[in-house]
Amino acid sequence: MSIHTITTDAESADRVREHHRHLVAELEGLVGALDTVRGPDEARRALTTWLHTQLAPHAAGEEATLYRAAADTVQGRLLIQSMVAEHRLIFELVGELEAATSQPAAAAWAGAILRVFRGHADKENDLVLPLLVAEPGVDLTLLLGELHDAH
Repeated sequence: MSIHTITTDAESADRVREHHRHLVAELEGLVGALDTVRGPDEARRALTTWLHTQLAPHAAGEEATLYRAAADTVQGRLLIQSMVAEHRLIFELVGELEAATSQPAAAAWAGAILRVFRGHADKENDLVLPLLVAEPGVDLTLLLGELHDAH
């Protein structure tokens, strides 16, 4: 692996981290909107739409690209199994949010989704990305291109 590849991979990892910060910020805003007195049903629809149209494709894309590459490493196999399990947990919580019959329950489920996703994004940023950058046979920049194609 050349110095250029390491720099490019580090830059790609930074772009992924920035995208995760953006996703967390968007989710925080949508969850916060549930607490508004006016339009809680609209806010809930906006949140569930975002979860299905933004977060779900992002998660599927990660599993097909970044996670696939990390799972092929000895160090990453168990980590990625837990990350995929967290994706399932997040979308189980989305189902609970959609099934909630009261505004307080919906807000509680939305808060749970936010807390789990924050921790999940931190693990991707702090564990998965450094693993991929350090792995000699992995081209993170190429994987990022595949991730964008998957969306």
